[in-house]
Amino acid sequence: MGNLATNQKLDIFPTLTLKNDGQVGQSSYVHKKGKHSHIDDAKPKRKSESERLEIKYRTKKKLVNLLNAVGESKTAESMALCGARFDVLTCGQHIVAQTPNHRCNVRYCVLCANRRANKYQKKYLPFASAFLKFTVDELGRIVKRRTKITPCLLTLTQVKIKGEKLKDSRERVLSSFRNFIRHDFFDDYFDGGLFTVDNTTSDDGNHLHLHIVVFRKKFIDADLLKEEWAKVSEGAENLNIKRIEDVGTLEDGLRETIKYVSKPLDIENFEREHLLELLEIKGKRMIDTFGEFRKFCQIYKPEEKPEEEPKKEKQKLEEGNYCYHCNDDSVLFHVRMSAKQKIDFYRQIEARGSPPTQNQ
Repeated sequence: MGNLATNQKLDIFPTLTLKNDGQVGQSSYVHKKGKHSHIDDAKPKRKSESERLEIKYRTKKKLVNLLNAVGESKTAESMALCGARFDVLTCGQHIVAQTPNHRCNVRYCVLCANRRANKYQKKYLPFASAFLKFTVDELGRIVKRRTKITPCLLTLTQVKIKGEKLKDSRERVLSSFRNFIRHDFFDDYFDGGLFTVDNTTSDDGNHLHLHIVVFRKKFIDADLLKEEWAKVSEGAENLNIKRIEDVGTLEDGLRETIKYVSKPLDIENFEREHLLELLEIKGKRMIDTFGEFRKFCQIYKPEEKPEEEPKKEKQKLEEGNYCYHCNDDSVLFHVRMSAKQKIDFYRQIEARGSPPTQNQ
């Protein structure tokens, strides 16, 4: 395994020489999100991987300083070590795999956000997919559905109270939601679902709202839904509902909802008092199931799919094997990098127009 000294620059490391693919400054990579297969030139320029990493590490540094300032030294130490060094598998032109030396798994760590979102996605997607075909009968048995249900994205907001504490705001929106789903009308139209709690911080306090994947049994007018929500939420009328199939697949809908429970903090507006409020709800649920879908998740056992015969054997991600990104005989090797060295390496890759690589 190669060991790269801290003061050594990547551009003079012999085996990390980058190659031009013939289009300087252009990437052959095509970003895929939802149903889109290419990036529209008219859209705002997407930040490069090195730029996104720089923002994440600046955010992490500020959070570590704030944690130390409020006496959370153990959490600060763990977060400081998170993603500080990596074991990188590369051919010199691409990064095909990377393993951090330490993960802190703190809820609001920007480096752990993607991993946390993927964990929830893997946990709930098998249940949500099966729930479209099966349900739970009165005897608690899993049976086939007789009528179709439609998964929808539902967003509920509450009336903002200036200066309200995060803990109080969270309890208020969840109390309203509990009253909302207990009404008979809700059971008439919906079969439960999954929700996440999202918070936006501004100068006048916290603004909490719920993002929900809800399984609709029959059509309901949005205005009627708004009226019912206003009754239990002190007059809040900001509500949005749309079918998931209008924006993508069920997997897309789950990802859209789950991302809010793992999104990075708005660090520009985040100060000491905000962190103290966040620590007050430490351990509190910010994602949960409800209704018939909750019952289903408690009873249903996802089937383990038998492994299909691969059409062709995948190239193992091991040192000494060939890089599957390259068209030549470039060989993979391990390098240990600090966070700064990894960002510098990304800059070199981007400058030569090589495809982006596996994200951490």
